[in-house]
Parts: sequence; structure tokens; C-alpha cells
Amino acid sequence: MKILICHHSFNSVGGGERVALHLLKLLQDLGHDVAVATSEPTDWNYVRKIIGIDVGPVKEYNLVPVKLRAFGIYQRFLTSLHVLRFREKFDIIINTHGDVMLLPVDITYLHFPVISYLKLGYLKPYFKYLKSPFWLIYFTPYYLIQNRLAHQCFSNSLVITNSNFSASIIKMIFNIDAVIIYPPVEIDQYLKLSENEDREDSVIYLARYSEEKNNHLLVLIAKELPDVKFILAGSAHGKGRYYYEYCRKLKEKLNVKNIEILKNITHEDKLKLLSKCKVYVHLMCMEHFGIAPVEALASGLVPVAHASGGTWSDVLEHGKYGLGYKRLDVYEIVEKIKEALKKWSRSFVYSARTHVQKFSVEAFRKKFTKVIEKYGS
Repeated sequence: MKILICHHSFNSVGGGERVALHLLKLLQDLGHDVAVATSEPTDWNYVRKIIGIDVGPVKEYNLVPVKLRAFGIYQRFLTSLHVLRFREKFDIIINTHGDVMLLPVDITYLHFPVISYLKLGYLKPYFKYLKSPFWLIYFTPYYLIQNRLAHQCFSNSLVITNSNFSASIIKMIFNIDAVIIYPPVEIDQYLKLSENEDREDSVIYLARYSEEKNNHLLVLIAKELPDVKFILAGSAHGKGRYYYEYCRKLKEKLNVKNIEILKNITHEDKLKLLSKCKVYVHLMCMEHFGIAPVEALASGLVPVAHASGGTWSDVLEHGKYGLGYKRLDVYEIVEKIKEALKKWSRSFVYSARTHVQKFSVEAFRKKFTKVIEKYGS
């Protein structure tokens, strides 16, 4: 079949891009004629370097010929123009960024319904667009568009999501029973790392540089544990470059010597770092799923995460496979890190090996293949 994947940008190299790339590779391997539709040109060398997934030659359609530095959430909506242009030329159109489109598509991988932050009061404290009048003004038109078109868009699409947590929110907001297909993680690569027992008392946080990820808090945490080594690493794209600089300058201002702040590291370098650490700390609250915590757990690290969202419910199973903190408080997180360093052991590492298989690339491919086969039958 001829299949089009709509994804606003692969250059962000985050979890959503990983899902889209693995789906693209699966469809190629199944022999389909696949193209991608984006808002901006993809820097494929950069994407392969950071994510480590090689999809080979890709037919790509762009809305503009240059990289866009602003209005990221509106870029997602504008991919609707591709649907308008190509609706009759493709057998299946798949939306992998998950935002509401102007025209319905066949399949939507809805990572999380962003409009729920305003509709559900208990989510508001975790929403970056409510932190200042400027960001609220920026977000309001997006919210109105999404809220107006959501029913029309999702009622005519198969909705897939990334966790039981996200599925529960989708049910509350749209009254839709979403199919859960976990994001794909190269589990076998990380399980090899779990065999390494030569580890330091070190803590790592892997996340793209973005305010809702709370990357800067690791600097404050490291200051309270001077005898522990900390590593902060993630991609810095667009506005993330400024936030990266903020984190780096905060380290200098507070004279914190036991933290290393890295950006745009290669996939190979990430594997090396994970193989040396004992604890992974996750600083995003209400995380929809959390690929990095899965990678860390499979690599033999003890995860510490906020007791909320898909990371807590699906990945850590409410504390069975890691530790949780209740408040985004430096001192509470410090105590959990101390506990996690003591908890690290070979028995903990091996207890997670079967659990993480549900997040494997193979499990993702098997479930998505069944979805695609229904459209070809």
C-alpha cells in the first residue's frame, strides 16, 4: 500500500520522533511504499546520529524549505495541509505527532491530549503554557482550534496511545477507547549494558532540553550531593538551545563541580553513560510514558521518578520497578536518590528483565503490523 506518515518535525529527536521512525522502518520492512510529510526539511544525518535508527532513503514532503525555529505546536496543525493535498493519493495516512488535524486521517498515535491540561484542573500545575501571560496568549488559539476540531478528527480515526495513563485521559476528554501500543525501545541493546557491574555512584537524567522536563533541577540536586556524580544529557533543538545554556550557566553560578551537562550526544555515547551509572532520575511530572526511564531500567539502573503519569503506572508499576517522589522538591528527590543508590543490586537488575520486554521494538512491530494488516484486508 501507499502510506503517508505525517509528523511535523523529526529534528526534535524526542520520544515522538522515535515512535514515528520505528513505524516508518516497520512499514518499509513490510514492503509498503512509504513517505513522510513534515513542516520542515529533516536533517537525516543528525536524526540518525542522535536516535540511532537508520531508515534508509526516505521520500519526504515539506511545507517550507527551511528549518522553522518557532511556533512548534502550530507546525503540527499545519501538517493538515499535507492531508488536504495527498488524501486521494495514499491508501493510509498516519498522524504520529498526535495533534488534532484539520482533516481526519486513518490512524492517529495520540501521545497525550494537550487540551486536557486546561480541561482537567489537577493537570494545570504541570503545564508550561500557563506559567506566564505570554505563553497563555501563545497557546490559546491552539487550544480553541484543537477543542473545536477534536471530535470530528478522532471520531473518524483509529486512536492509538502510549500508556494506560494516556488512555485514561483520552477516555475522560474525548470518550474514546484508545488502543495502547507502547513506544518501541531497543531493549536488547540496553539489557547488554545491565551485565556491567563496574559502576560508579552516579546519577543520570536523559531528556531533551525543555522547561517542562525540569532539566535545571538536576543542578540543584547535585549541589546537595557533592560526593555523587551527576550527568545531564539531552538534545537541544530550537528553544531548547537557550534552556541548555540556562542549565550550564546555573551550574557555573552555583559552582557545582559534580555535574556534567551534555547536549546532542550520540546514541553510542548515551549507551556508554548508562553502563556506568547506578541511578536514573526523571524530573518530568505527569510524563505520558517515558522512553528514557525504560532504557535506564533495562540498562540496570534504579529509576527515581515522580509518582504520576505513565512512567509511574506503566513503566515502574507504582513502585515495583523503581522509586517515586510525590513533590517536585529538591530535598525529597535527594533522599530518594540516596535510597536508590543503596537499592542498586544484581537482584534488582535481574528482576526487571522480563518486565521491560513489553516495551521492546519487537512488541511494537507485532502490534502495529496487526493494525496495518486490517487496512490491507
